[in-house]
Amino acid sequence: MAHRSIRKAFIAGALTLSLITAACGDSDEGDDAATDGTEQDGGTETSAGGGNQQLTETDCGQLEFDPDAPTGGTFTDYAYMSDSGTNTSFDPGAVQTLNEFQITQAIFDSLTDFDFSEKCSPELKGDLAESWEVNDDATQYIFTLKEGVTYSDGSEVKASDFKAAWERAGSAEFGSSYGYLVNNIEGGEALNAGEAEELSGVTADDEAGTLTIDLAAPNAEFASILVHPFFSPAQPDDLAKIGKETGWGDKGLTIGTGPFMLEKADENEVVLVPNPEWDGNVYGDTEVNLERIVFKMTIDVETAFQTFEAGEGDSAPIPSGRFADAQAAFPQNSVNTPVMGVYYFDFGADDPQVGGDENIKLRKAIAMAIDRDELNEKVYEGTRDDATGIVPPGIPGYNDALCEEICTYDPERAKELYDEWVAEGGELTRPIRIDYNEGGSHGDVATIIQANLKDNLGIETELGGVAEDYFKLVAEPGGCQLCRAGWYADYPTYGNFMVDLFSAASIGGNNFGRFDNDEFETLIADAQAETDDAARAKLYNEAESLLLNEQAHAVPLNFYTGNQVYRDRVHNYDYGPLGFVMWERLAVDG
Repeated sequence: MAHRSIRKAFIAGALTLSLITAACGDSDEGDDAATDGTEQDGGTETSAGGGNQQLTETDCGQLEFDPDAPTGGTFTDYAYMSDSGTNTSFDPGAVQTLNEFQITQAIFDSLTDFDFSEKCSPELKGDLAESWEVNDDATQYIFTLKEGVTYSDGSEVKASDFKAAWERAGSAEFGSSYGYLVNNIEGGEALNAGEAEELSGVTADDEAGTLTIDLAAPNAEFASILVHPFFSPAQPDDLAKIGKETGWGDKGLTIGTGPFMLEKADENEVVLVPNPEWDGNVYGDTEVNLERIVFKMTIDVETAFQTFEAGEGDSAPIPSGRFADAQAAFPQNSVNTPVMGVYYFDFGADDPQVGGDENIKLRKAIAMAIDRDELNEKVYEGTRDDATGIVPPGIPGYNDALCEEICTYDPERAKELYDEWVAEGGELTRPIRIDYNEGGSHGDVATIIQANLKDNLGIETELGGVAEDYFKLVAEPGGCQLCRAGWYADYPTYGNFMVDLFSAASIGGNNFGRFDNDEFETLIADAQAETDDAARAKLYNEAESLLLNEQAHAVPLNFYTGNQVYRDRVHNYDYGPLGFVMWERLAVDG
């Protein structure tokens, strides 16, 4: 098979908020806006459009970084463990929330990673991989590992450690919400279904230091997908100790190759210290600044912020209704930092009240009856932009004109659709349940939605707040009726939103609404197989349009921005469009 070398694969426009004609929006939540079909750097063409107004007025810029920041000291974080009821595991095979990802990213590295030095032009580079090759139809990848890389305990990283880790993470017994990721690999579907114990498509050669990966189907985005911690290697003794179980702290895998290593994890705090064996990151950093990171647990966002206001800690989350106060009191904050993510609600496709083709008009009516501006002003005080779809600006292929109907507040049209649904035999026999995880501002959002649906459609609803294990419970059969969801990109690809959130393979994982549509499956499979960027974007656009316009399966509400405040003594808090703090660069005054 013919292969092309990809020592450093440049992902053109990958988060570009699709470079507008002369300026670029930034980031994650990003903005963008090339006019239709603008050619991107590197030849990628994306259909694009307006997006985040804030970003269209801002240079993309670079990651802010002071190489002369002070060293030493402890950073005490109240921001990320401020909703302890949703914590399950920061094990790389199981981690599911952005908060826990902050810990995972500090401990574990993967084969590849993105360099976001130029926020609009990230480069996909080798992290634990020295180089890789991919064949012409994107069905086989060969990775060569860097020599001399070790875990935090000093043991050597081997090719077989990756294979063993992936077989654990993708196994039916382990039950990861991301288990479907192994379906990309030949033999992965059987492993994930409990019909096999090994990944037949992975050949690990420890002597040569290579991983040969045969895919189940062509996937031009596969090297980007490997950025996910799910594909981190597992230290053999750590893996033998933990097996196919996981949990909080040392109940999951804890020995990695990242800049920090775990010192302590309990119900009160997680403590990380520098990894003396760290090989460095894709930015060229080889040393960390901090002596210790302490993640403090609190029961909710409000408690964490109040603790920060009282003078404790170095960072905290901003609660609903406190954004203006927080910005005024603490000028050092991330509120204006776009993050590539979307806040949305799913409909339960398996729910008799709202699911099925017979209820499409009901779903459209509900989506159009929700006042996104009211949500933004009352809950986020104008700091977020209304969503133009599921896929945010910055993702190659982003199109802001895909969801003009159900993403727009139109109570009159919503009532017409609802009345048509009733006239055609539709009937609600009980209140619609609005599911959400407690502890953040989600209850405030749900309350506004409840009022909108009552006022605009006359629909009765009930609030279904869940205090613990929300993401597991809502993914179960019947667990979602109208359920709160949200997604921060794991890597800047369209497939990370379409495949991970709405494919049949991700049912029981991140596909909370259990959406399953044959036409959609064909479109996303064709998109993944397409090696031409512009053609791939068009296929993904068609898939998203089907999801939103034809099936009205999800209700996009807003695109994320940062929501943390931090002390004046903190340096290098800036982070890239995926929302991960670069803990190795973070520093504090003495």
